Amino acid sequence: MSKKLKIISITAILLGIIFINLALKDDVQEIKKVMYSLNQPMTNIAHIEFLDNNQAIAFYEWGNHQDLFFGSALFKKNLFGWKLVTSFAGGLSHEHKLDWGISNLESSFYGYTDLIRGKILDPQIEEVNIKTDGGNEFKANIIEYGDDQKFWFLVTDGEDLIGTTITGLSSDGKIIEQIIQ
Repeated sequence: MSKKLKIISITAILLGIIFINLALKDDVQEIKKVMYSLNQPMTNIAHIEFLDNNQAIAFYEWGNHQDLFFGSALFKKNLFGWKLVTSFAGGLSHEHKLDWGISNLESSFYGYTDLIRGKILDPQIEEVNIKTDGGNEFKANIIEYGDDQKFWFLVTDGEDLIGTTITGLSSDGKIIEQIIQ
């Protein structure tokens, strides 16, 4: 066997091992491993949302009840696994019933422009609606996690979320909190 053929064979075998290894990895566990490596005290991963096979958002909180932060971390999958692209977190104000934060995704994710999200701090809030400055309305996704905790989020693919109105509603449609950014 020629030297060139041996090199090609070894390269093909190594690439095959890498691809098999990636296929067998648990994506959720890989993302959690990266999140916990950040060494933020008392990190709790609330949910991981996969936008596609190679892009994900981890929603998390860290800190104690008096000094609690809620945020999101953007992940991309590459040849070696999941990589943290960036993260955003903010301290929760217990003066409000609905927390919110906005992140621009255009520079980090292909096909998505904005992420707006927040923790629901009042258990009466069952629905979160978003009305853009341009008049478009969206119903946010609500995720329950942990011990009766909830957060909400919306990912857009072209809709500008700057200047939106966020409304937290009870199950009977009563406005619990409204935020105009």
